[in-house]
Amino acid sequence: MILTVTLNAAIDKRYDVDDLAIGQVRRVRRVLASAGGKGLNASRGALLCGQEVVATGFVGGFAGKFVTSEITAEGMRDEFLRVAGETRTCINVIDAAGNSTELLEPGVTIGEADLSSLFERYESLLDSVDVVTLSGSAPNGCPTDVYAKLVTAARQHGVPVVLDTSGELLQIGLMSRPTVVKPNREELAALVGSPLADDQAVVAAARRLTAQGPEWVVVSLGAEGAVAVSAHRAVHVSAPLVTAVNPVGCGDVLVGALASGLASGLTVDAALADAVRVSAAAAAHPETGRFDPAFAATLTTTSVEL
Repeated sequence: MILTVTLNAAIDKRYDVDDLAIGQVRRVRRVLASAGGKGLNASRGALLCGQEVVATGFVGGFAGKFVTSEITAEGMRDEFLRVAGETRTCINVIDAAGNSTELLEPGVTIGEADLSSLFERYESLLDSVDVVTLSGSAPNGCPTDVYAKLVTAARQHGVPVVLDTSGELLQIGLMSRPTVVKPNREELAALVGSPLADDQAVVAAARRLTAQGPEWVVVSLGAEGAVAVSAHRAVHVSAPLVTAVNPVGCGDVLVGALASGLASGLTVDAALADAVRVSAAAAAHPETGRFDPAFAATLTTTSVEL
């Protein structure tokens, strides 16, 4: 079983429009709404890879009820904490040319009692799960070491952890020694303070991160696939060619697939090929965080040692 943590859950809405112009009215041709946040997209990735998933984090208000009803209907076990306020809505506007514009609300505000309740519930779940994923931003009121504390608790229980966040949350989280961290190229470049023009630059930057604590750094590269780097190995897995319909959430699906591989006893580098394959399948699916397993099974990847 995989435990996913989504501190800043959301209703994800996709708006399909012909074009988008600031200051002008546009009619939306199609709306797709789903329970979202990076952790719940990772949850779907793990579910579609055949894993059982228990999901926790914070939700509030009527939007929070939508989120929990959706994940229950999809087959996840709901262990979310109910808090004051309204769960955020995140909007992805996609025009006819495939350009994506995202509008992300900040989310609820968390108090100390909410945090204490989350840590208590999290600790109670750790002995019954095989892998933990920690994904996305944190809502107002969460300290910047919130993920570091969650990683430490998981490691004390002997549970592998995949951490997928950015900025200070990631920087502090590194030192708690997660099993895997998964920045994208831009997030990694921001951490090391320099552009990453090629694979060798990505590997060098990722190896700098492994020196700070994590066993593996998996860098998602979009249409170029992903790179997995440890202190002694570096593997690049190329992405299969697909027609991208909705690239939002593909990195999250990759996290869910990585967690699925770890739960099945694979090493990170061995799990990466399947993770890249299903991430590409997610890019070809109109709904965020989902993919067609039958289509994913037709895709192939190539792995190269760097």
